[in-house]
Amino acid sequence: MTIPSVYQPGYAKAREANPDLAAKYLEHTVIGDPVADDVINELASFNQTRVHQFINAGMEQDAKTLAGAPQPLRDFFSRIEDPPPWFDQASVHAGCRAFHTYSDLFIPAFFVVTLQNAATLISKAFYMTGRVTTGQGPRRIRQNTRHFIEIMLPGALNRQGEGWKLSVRIRLVHAQIRRLLRVSDDWDETVYGVPMSAAHMALASANFSAMMLRQAARLGAHLDDEARASFMQIWRYASWLIGTPEALLFDGDEAKTAELYRVARLCEAPPNRESVIIANALVNALPLIAGLTNPAAQRSMVTHTYRVSRALLGDDLADRLQFPRQRTAGLLTWLQWKRRAYRIAHRLAPRMARKWRGKNFVFLLDASMLDDLSYRLPDQLKADKASPW
Repeated sequence: MTIPSVYQPGYAKAREANPDLAAKYLEHTVIGDPVADDVINELASFNQTRVHQFINAGMEQDAKTLAGAPQPLRDFFSRIEDPPPWFDQASVHAGCRAFHTYSDLFIPAFFVVTLQNAATLISKAFYMTGRVTTGQGPRRIRQNTRHFIEIMLPGALNRQGEGWKLSVRIRLVHAQIRRLLRVSDDWDETVYGVPMSAAHMALASANFSAMMLRQAARLGAHLDDEARASFMQIWRYASWLIGTPEALLFDGDEAKTAELYRVARLCEAPPNRESVIIANALVNALPLIAGLTNPAAQRSMVTHTYRVSRALLGDDLADRLQFPRQRTAGLLTWLQWKRRAYRIAHRLAPRMARKWRGKNFVFLLDASMLDDLSYRLPDQLKADKASPW
């Protein structure tokens, strides 16, 4: 096996912890998404308007328009038209209920695991595109939040559901960015492997499923085995749609997926300058996404986000990301007690609790609202030079 040089020091450590899984992870650092990559290569000769029409036709099951598309795109949609045999639509209900019960905890957990992604080589692609560090940053974060909220709605992963469509959209966007990175002069695959590799898709999937469950629990979420298993199945199917190889999805098993995350982190190089820039840009974009205009409120939100993030990430990783030094002793305990008090209030005053939860969810929708979300693909590598998408 040829190992990209950036992974070689980490692979030596990961091999001691779990040699088979470490080897499997490294094998996928030199694999992209062959099916989606073929689609994007075929679409490269068409203008953007026509590409958008073809993809929109596939999403909306417009057979007449799709008939004029290249064969790889038609085959692509045919391949994912039906869910794999292991996916049961009924299995998502408990996970959806858990998300809506604890949405105030899942959203900060979602943000923290996004920071965990940024602490890996995943950050390099984000940095090179400027998707987070330019004025496009808040829009990209809204897109990601919108996808998370959508797949947690009942029925969203049906063929006609928005969660299904946004998952497939992410897969095609990744393939397009992968193509743009591979033809640039700044990406050396002998050093970094394939950009936005299958390994990184699996790492992100593990973060957004098993690790998000664990971070939400640390914030005070109480989830039974059914809810946890259901949440894992939601992300297993969404990750399959996004293009993560089934071999790295482990049947949606939480413990095996968490082990992948542990071993993958050992394989990955330590956070570098690009990780620092991306992680801090994510934190500082939050007040804009929340619609805060008062400077004091913006500073307060950023300070609180840094503190909670440090408590969940741990001092070592927070220091590597150059987060401000803050005391976090007792913070998670206080947050857990705060959530416990809410559960008591819910029993004593259910109407008031429902109103609070509804208000919180409306805030989430506002934070993820995009009036012009479409199936366009980026036509330039740099976000500040690309047409709106």
